[in-house]
Amino acid sequence: MELQNGNAAPSYVAGTENFYAITRYNWSSYYAMAVIELGQAVKAEREAAQQSQ
Repeated sequence: MELQNGNAAPSYVAGTENFYAITRYNWSSYYAMAVIELGQAVKAEREAAQQSQ
């Protein structure tokens, strides 16, 4: 997938099964990337919290 970034260079993302599943709910590639990035951020925070215990 090619994601336009205004005047900056476009970003390219491989369309995985998760990406496809998310875009079945909402066709926007930008929405799917936001959901994926949020999930990655939550996972990273949970792992950091577990390591600090």
